[in-house]
Amino acid sequence: MKRIWFFIFLLVGGLLNPFKASAQQSSVEALLQDMNSAVQTLNYELGFINLAQQFLIPLRYRHAIIDGQPIAQIIQMDGSRREIIQRGDQISYYEPGLDSFSLHGNHIVDYFPPIIFADFTQLQEFYRFIYVGSTHVGDHPTSFVRIISKDESRYNYNLLIDEKTHLPLLIELLDRDNITVIEQSRIVTLIVGDYVKKELRAITDLKLPPMLLIPPSEKLKFNWQVGTMPEGFQEISRNSRKLSETEWLESIMYSDGLFNFSVNVVNSGKKSVDKQPFRQGRRTVYTLARSKNSITVIGELPFATAKRIAASVMFTGEK
Repeated sequence: MKRIWFFIFLLVGGLLNPFKASAQQSSVEALLQDMNSAVQTLNYELGFINLAQQFLIPLRYRHAIIDGQPIAQIIQMDGSRREIIQRGDQISYYEPGLDSFSLHGNHIVDYFPPIIFADFTQLQEFYRFIYVGSTHVGDHPTSFVRIISKDESRYNYNLLIDEKTHLPLLIELLDRDNITVIEQSRIVTLIVGDYVKKELRAITDLKLPPMLLIPPSEKLKFNWQVGTMPEGFQEISRNSRKLSETEWLESIMYSDGLFNFSVNVVNSGKKSVDKQPFRQGRRTVYTLARSKNSITVIGELPFATAKRIAASVMFTGEK
């Protein structure tokens, strides 16, 4: 009789485990959605540091909702004092020695890990959201969440989210081994309140630089295609341009809503050679020679994935 109950217990436990996992995933997704909302709706100021490959960049970011529209400003605190301003859907760039310009956008993307603006409902198909527990960043209690690629073909994230404001206080981009830290963004100071609105009010009347016109992506047909693609990545644009009298560059850009990369093919009319792969921060560059074509994958991918994608490119007439 005891043996029967033992097997019933195992059966029921096995049936309940998927429901527990699903409930945990939904709970962590709700926490990530709260973070996403806080980043885009609160009035706050962050002093933070970006660290990648021994390069340290100190930054100050201010964000507020004024008269119903987002107003934001990010300043690089040393070096060139580069500044980026957002007013509504207009993002304006200011850098000493260069002409200022504006682009359309929903938020400032420079310096920020894209995970804080991600669509987590879309990402849950390709990533696992794991709640690790509670810890502290400085004097702030935080929730520790890991975002892990299901197919191990992408980078992963560690997030420490402030339990009070839901703003991210520490973000680490990890290689596919879940150990090697590629980039880190650490909040040093945090201010939440109407003080920030007062500091940003002047931007509402500021004359912003002209919009930079970007031509629409052409509907081009290439004599090559990518054979292997991590699940979830979609083509978002393609273009072609002449590099010289004998060289043409053809490019296709892909995104999964979190990471981007491009596949670039140069036909030089002469035999190509392989080049040493390298990585700068989150961006990998991997080049593979194929007869008179040079195939280069550039973007936010681990080396192994970039190599696999480059090797899968097939040209018309190849078998």
